[in-house]
Amino acid sequence: MMSAMRTPAVVSLFALVLTLGGGNVAQAQKPATPSTSPSTSTPSGDFGFDLGNEEKKKTPAETATERERLAKLERKVHLRRAMLQWHQALGFITLAALAVTDVIGTLSYYDKYSASGTDTGTFTTWHEGLAIGTSISFGVTGILALAAPNPYPKPLKLDAALLHKMSMLMATICFAAQIVMGPIMAVSDGKLFQKDMALAHVVIGYGAFAFMGVGTLAYVF
Repeated sequence: MMSAMRTPAVVSLFALVLTLGGGNVAQAQKPATPSTSPSTSTPSGDFGFDLGNEEKKKTPAETATERERLAKLERKVHLRRAMLQWHQALGFITLAALAVTDVIGTLSYYDKYSASGTDTGTFTTWHEGLAIGTSISFGVTGILALAAPNPYPKPLKLDAALLHKMSMLMATICFAAQIVMGPIMAVSDGKLFQKDMALAHVVIGYGAFAFMGVGTLAYVF
């Protein structure tokens, strides 16, 4: 009798333990729901700063200043292009005129100083007129290049542009020497040094043509 009473009690106690244990296990296996506390919530749009990609807005005054700067830059570019086009055209004209001047000057030299020359002075006036015109054309050509605005300055380096500038500098020195020597020879008739100076005048004239030719080729190619 005592055994029969103990058996249902043990069974009831065992069932109670299983019920409590199973509930705890189910609760432990259930995935945790993420908390939505205010401290971990996503910031609202009012406080979402983007400091890296934020673009500074220009004021109307800054926008007007920028437009004026760009307009001035564009005017300089157009002016430079026009002046350099004239520089190039006058450069070719000057080179051709200098070639004719050198040829006429050589004929004038042989007419006056060679053994077979008659010193008629036929080429003297032509040579003087061409020399004056060529010198003026060369000067205007150089002024156009120097006066042209340079909106995009470039560092000095060894290239065709530098060769052009150096060649024209040497040609300028030759022209300056010719301008000085010409009047001296004109008033030196009968002087012993006149013939030697006239020969040097001819040689320097061809030197100016050579330097201009190199500078022109560098500018074109």
